[in-house]
Amino acid sequence: MEHPAYREFAQLVEEVIAPRAVEVDATEVPRSHVEALREVGYFSWTVPREYGGAPIPPEVKSAVDDLLFGADPSTALAVVHHGSQVAQALTAGTPPALDLLPKLATGERIGGAGMSQIRAWPKRPSLMATRAPGGYRFDGPVRWISGWGLVDTAWIGAVDERTSTYVFGIADLTRPGITATRLRLAAVHGSRTVSLKLDGYVVPDEFITAVVDITEWNETDGQVWPSTRQAQAAGTPALPTAGPVGLARAALADALAAYPGQPSLLRLSEELERAAVTPIAEPHWRVQLDALAMRATAAGLIASGGEGLLTGDIAQVRARAALFLQVRALSERVRPARLEQFAN
Repeated sequence: MEHPAYREFAQLVEEVIAPRAVEVDATEVPRSHVEALREVGYFSWTVPREYGGAPIPPEVKSAVDDLLFGADPSTALAVVHHGSQVAQALTAGTPPALDLLPKLATGERIGGAGMSQIRAWPKRPSLMATRAPGGYRFDGPVRWISGWGLVDTAWIGAVDERTSTYVFGIADLTRPGITATRLRLAAVHGSRTVSLKLDGYVVPDEFITAVVDITEWNETDGQVWPSTRQAQAAGTPALPTAGPVGLARAALADALAAYPGQPSLLRLSEELERAAVTPIAEPHWRVQLDALAMRATAAGLIASGGEGLLTGDIAQVRARAALFLQVRALSERVRPARLEQFAN
């Protein structure tokens, strides 16, 4: 890709991020990585220019995120939801929410997201929302949020049982009323992923982004990516969710470097590139690409041989990250589609 932002980012990935990917997977994303991303303007690329951003075309941002996922899945997971936070501040549209945008553009504040608790409800306890003077009181768990200690602003969802609605809002993670517990993950361990417990945490009305009927939301969950439910600009291209394409490309690039021209690897690469630009109805496109990531990272392991399973090898980092994609944003619509791929 010839876009200057992509070229500069690719150089950063090659020189700074990729060489430490295995170490980061076993430990945590260092703050120096965030500083490096800030220096190349990564956090400004989804913020409108009038709020201090330096927006780049969506297809370029998608390519950037995929490159990062392929090089260092843990760092990617820690920062990739920043754009969702920008979108939600714009959706809220209130002066306090919009005031966040210049800080999000510079990376002074970094955005994240925590939604899995509403998907688990009512089978498991969720973050609960209760109307309070001037906003909503949130109590309970945010089951999964990545980038803890780096991310300080998060889009979170809660259940209001009284009105049968989901309540979504922007949370300042630096405020009191939040306790974090580090999750020991078998994949993307370095992503600083935690579970939060909120106790009497009030989100002011100015930072509430949506109150949606539960049935209405659930009917499309899995067909529509949560951060893109707001109206898209005319001409916005259909782009795959960041992650699987980048992981698969990186794994296949290494495999083909070891075995140039290997016919099966070439066919798998062609299948990946074709699927990446051929949208199908969700959640099937996401399921298809995530399955390709599993196949490609497995091929990367095979090309590496037994060394690929050593803890110091990037092949096993990518293969485990591909397994993580199988449970990312797992709704009741997505789960059957994922299981079906293994039965056919």
